[in-house]
Amino acid sequence: MSAEQYDLTIEQGATYTLVITVTSVNLTGYTVRTQGRTSHAATTTVWASPTTCSLNVAAAASSTITMTISATVTAAMAAPQVGVWDLEYESAAGVVTRLLEGTFTVTPEVTR
Repeated sequence: MSAEQYDLTIEQGATYTLVITVTSVNLTGYTVRTQGRTSHAATTTVWASPTTCSLNVAAAASSTITMTISATVTAAMAAPQVGVWDLEYESAAGVVTRLLEGTFTVTPEVTR
């Protein structure tokens, strides 16, 4: 199964929230993670779970994932900025599946 292409627009200085429902997998016992980088080869992250981005798997049986990047973290992001990101989950047996991937754009904040 290939990852679904999903591009993000993140507003600098605003809380970013993305709710994802996975219909094909019960995520009970799975680990979910995400990272954003300025390029695939970049050694540093713009955001990463769990340090600067929270991922909450609510009701694992219904497989709803909520990704949140706080306003404090987005305010510190350079803007304008474009990069790449993905979100993957890993089973207890170590099988990793990339669920989403794409580009992200950080738009500059005017009100500060």
